Amino acid sequence: MKKERVYAAVIGGGASGMLCAIRAAERHPDRRIVILEKADRVGKKLLVTGNGRCNLSNLSAGAKNYHGEGSEKLINILYENYSPEAVLETFHTLGLLSRPDSEGRVYPLSNQASSVLDVIRRRLRELSVEERCNADIRGIQKSGGGYEVYTADGVICADRLVIASGGHADYAGRESGSRDILRLLGLSTVKPTPSLSPVNVSGDLLKPLKGVRAGAEATLIQNGRAVKTERGEVQFTENALSGICIFNLSREANRFGGEISLNLLPDYNSEQITDELTVRVQRDPDAPASEIFTGMLHKNLGLSLLKASGVKPSRPCKDISNKELSNLCRHLTDWRFVCEKSRDFRKAQVTAGGVRLSEIDPRTFEAKKHRGLYLIGEALDIDGDCGGYNLQFAFASGLCAGDCL
Repeated sequence: MKKERVYAAVIGGGASGMLCAIRAAERHPDRRIVILEKADRVGKKLLVTGNGRCNLSNLSAGAKNYHGEGSEKLINILYENYSPEAVLETFHTLGLLSRPDSEGRVYPLSNQASSVLDVIRRRLRELSVEERCNADIRGIQKSGGGYEVYTADGVICADRLVIASGGHADYAGRESGSRDILRLLGLSTVKPTPSLSPVNVSGDLLKPLKGVRAGAEATLIQNGRAVKTERGEVQFTENALSGICIFNLSREANRFGGEISLNLLPDYNSEQITDELTVRVQRDPDAPASEIFTGMLHKNLGLSLLKASGVKPSRPCKDISNKELSNLCRHLTDWRFVCEKSRDFRKAQVTAGGVRLSEIDPRTFEAKKHRGLYLIGEALDIDGDCGGYNLQFAFASGLCAGDCL
């Protein structure tokens, strides 16, 4: 079997892996560094992030934006030297111009994700980093002071090995086998679940709402306790709730289930809403109940709320009892949807779970049990909120590990 020796092998040609390879090659210009990517080219997932615009960082990124046991400690240490500003300066040296929006999300000035990948690949070529695409990794084992990576084409003997194999779903939403690599190394992991994804919910009122969007305050409730609240636009599908505010609840909802409560009028209190509905009933008592939300909500949303409250849309407003009016008010401010636990990664942007953070040195990303082995990006049990936080971590962890190889 063909064997070849390299200084560092990086498994995974995504955001973290490519930045790690660049920094390592800059520090060791005379040593061979190879990226092993299972897809037919590196950076494919990067091209579809941010709807093709690539939200590459967020100026407000901090420990509060990340999840996973031990994430607070890790982020506080990592961002001492690899803050959003430091990551953006690295990209500036690569030739990328970027700009933040009003909420601190950073995009390439061109608004094209391809610009980010272009400057990265240009630097990889300048540093003679090898890109091995369509890499079929069959096994990994320690050998002497390094690692042997078994592929369909032979064995790569590496002094340093970096696992940057990404999450459980790849750029096309197809399930990835990257977790098999981690198990081969005997590392303790947290079971992966989809995050930053729609949340599947049960109920027969969703189908008429397909395509409807509404501003709302969304709260995840588990065991009778409010776990997290997000505010923004909710998008309804045939069997799920979606939108950024729902994405930020999906980590816990997909893992443990629970209920999502929607407050469709978060700027009004219950008394104000009751008064408003009473005025509408009195203004046109003979109008059908289906018109009570005219000017307030999307028509289909109003019809579903009436059904959820037990009020027939064809009934005249004057026949709506005080109890029913109170029920309508309750649904406007606390409309409950039962979440279904999910391990469907096809629409997930991020994977929650991975190698436990306790397995690595937070200052180097080197595995505590295996010298010369580094784990970065989504291979680890850390995931961020929606808004550039996950790419920021991917780039920062890649740079840190690259500096320590």
